[in-house]
Amino acid sequence: MPILARPCPMALSVPFNTQELANLSRNDLTQFIHCFLGFNSNPLENIHRLVNLGRELTGAVCACYQSQTHSEHRDALALEPLTCIVDGSARSSCSRRQSPQGSQPLSLEPLHCQTCQCHKRGEAWGGMSRYRVVTDEIHGQLLMRHDSNDTLTASQKQILRLVARAIAIEEERLHVQERQELQKQREIMVARIASQIRESLNLHQILQHTVAGLLKFLEADRVIVCRIRDNGKGEVLEEARNPEVFSMVGWTLSDPWIVDRQSHQDHLSGQVLVLEDTAKANLDPGAKQLMDFFEVRSRLVMPIILSKDAETDSKTDDPSSEQLWGLLMVHQCHHSRHWQADEINVLPQLATQLAIAIQQAQLYQKVQIANRELSELATQDGLTQIANRRRFDEYLDQEWKRLLRSPAPLSLILFDIDFFKQYNDTYGHLAGDQCLQQVAQTLKNLMQRATDLVARYGGEEFAIILPETSESGANFLAEQVRSRIARTPILDLPVQDPEFTHHDITVSVGVATQIPFPEASPQLLIAAADAALYRAKNKGRNRVCFATATDFNQSP
Repeated sequence: MPILARPCPMALSVPFNTQELANLSRNDLTQFIHCFLGFNSNPLENIHRLVNLGRELTGAVCACYQSQTHSEHRDALALEPLTCIVDGSARSSCSRRQSPQGSQPLSLEPLHCQTCQCHKRGEAWGGMSRYRVVTDEIHGQLLMRHDSNDTLTASQKQILRLVARAIAIEEERLHVQERQELQKQREIMVARIASQIRESLNLHQILQHTVAGLLKFLEADRVIVCRIRDNGKGEVLEEARNPEVFSMVGWTLSDPWIVDRQSHQDHLSGQVLVLEDTAKANLDPGAKQLMDFFEVRSRLVMPIILSKDAETDSKTDDPSSEQLWGLLMVHQCHHSRHWQADEINVLPQLATQLAIAIQQAQLYQKVQIANRELSELATQDGLTQIANRRRFDEYLDQEWKRLLRSPAPLSLILFDIDFFKQYNDTYGHLAGDQCLQQVAQTLKNLMQRATDLVARYGGEEFAIILPETSESGANFLAEQVRSRIARTPILDLPVQDPEFTHHDITVSVGVATQIPFPEASPQLLIAAADAALYRAKNKGRNRVCFATATDFNQSP
């Protein structure tokens, strides 16, 4: 009849029949039952109770239990025992997912316990009993050390066999809990990354959150996002890595898949490409050399596939409506790795989230570009391709307010093309437009600072706003502009009106400089510069005049 751990609803039945319990004494059976009744929902604690029970019933000095998951590809790191008991006290709380530093594969013979150092006392303690614990998922051993070479009795051997069987059941429960915890962690990680992706339309941030979260979850050495270009080459855009491995950011891979073409096509359907050991894979010499250079021993590859066009997708299920954007890769370096199903399954979820986020980011970028173009159209003069009057007014008001907070001179230069009406009437409107374009280009070419703004102020009038520029600096630039335009041959057309003798293009210039103050507005600067421009025209044109105190006083 099986013995049940009734106080714990999660506990499984222990398949002990009457024959197996026949050799146990009444006291041993009582302690067995008492141990099972003390079980709780924590398999690690139950395993500890079972190991201690075996130690007490066999009179062992030290009892250790150690296990690892089944896989010849498992990380080659020594693991501490799940539990270790010396005289009923000390125990280890290590789990299979906690790997201390080490370089030797886990060997079940002998067990090296770091908690009690019992393996160093082997000669002093003559007796040692070892029982293997094997389930579908783990391979472990129960070790009992005694202070003599006395052989265990049949009853004691039966006790250890029963203890090992009960440990196997608790190991299965532990494995279920580990899988559930891993599933929970995966769901939390995917949800967190998805949330971060939704909160950002910045592609760099989206990729950064993804690789960092995946690296932490899988405890891998490197996670990268590789962008596949039209020529088939892959550029590593983003990376999260262990500091001990090389960075791949900025590298361009001629064959980012590094697999045969058939595998390439198979995994374009959205499957994860699993490569557990590059040393055993059938790679060509070039690919093998690349893997060795970046120290990749095991990896996962997940394609990131985008829909080419939503309208196309709604009309056809043709695979050509999808395009390969890039690859999400996970690398394990220095040693091979057996990837668990739960670890592999997280990649398609993330790739789906990434695909959605990338398309959103691309759409956002298109909208931003369209908005910039619209903004430029709204603030740019269509003929001369420089700022229009609207942009001029906005920028002058902006700089006036800024220099109110941080006092500095603000200069304004106004230009007017001399005799432009006669020029336009003589050579035609097309020639007049070309003249305006040439003057605007000359002004743009003379600008040295990004903060200086050239604008079309009116029909044949132009303006330059010069923040943080003194009167002498503005005067120098104004004279430079006037002389440059006067020397520039704009048109070489035959004279159609004998009375029109002004074939060369010149400009009259008015300059005003003022440190903004609260009682005034930008109109003060415009009016003063306009008065100086009017004076330049009255004095014969093709000259520069500077605003005087009288010009500022007469301004509104």
